[in-house]
Amino acid sequence: MRDELVRAALTVLRREGAAALTVRNITAEAGCSTTGIYTYFGGKSGLVEAIFVEGFEGFDAAVGPSLIAGDLTAAGRAYRRWALDHPTQYMVMFGRAVPDFEPSPAALERAAASFAGLTEGVARALQRDDAEDHAYHLFATVHGYVMLEMSGMGPHDTPEAEARYERALATLAVG
Repeated sequence: MRDELVRAALTVLRREGAAALTVRNITAEAGCSTTGIYTYFGGKSGLVEAIFVEGFEGFDAAVGPSLIAGDLTAAGRAYRRWALDHPTQYMVMFGRAVPDFEPSPAALERAAASFAGLTEGVARALQRDDAEDHAYHLFATVHGYVMLEMSGMGPHDTPEAEARYERALATLAVG
């Protein structure tokens, strides 16, 4: 039921937006009573936090192996693919899809752990003293490309968009 509530919340958010993300709408989509959200998550905010935290877990599972291998280009590809395959979750994590949601300190710590993994991957791949600064630059660049693509500021999930992204990754690799 817990997973079904997360799925239902993502469906409501994707289909109708943040204004429709109510306990009643989520449970109607999940086919259960409203007590399920309170039982599993303590309320709507806890459910959104679960989406946020589980998003970072899925994101890291997709990107982490390339970072561990020190392959920043493959990590960049995995980043884009995960974002395009999980757009609603990505927007909860990085785009303020639910404007009134404020992640708890524990959730922010989980997000910071994801960035720490990127920093470690950059340090491993590039053997740089400024790995954190370079990781921030890499993240900001790939995030910008993905957000522009997802927001319709260019072709979305097309060969042209992929080629543009690949050119950006190649530029980052030499920078």
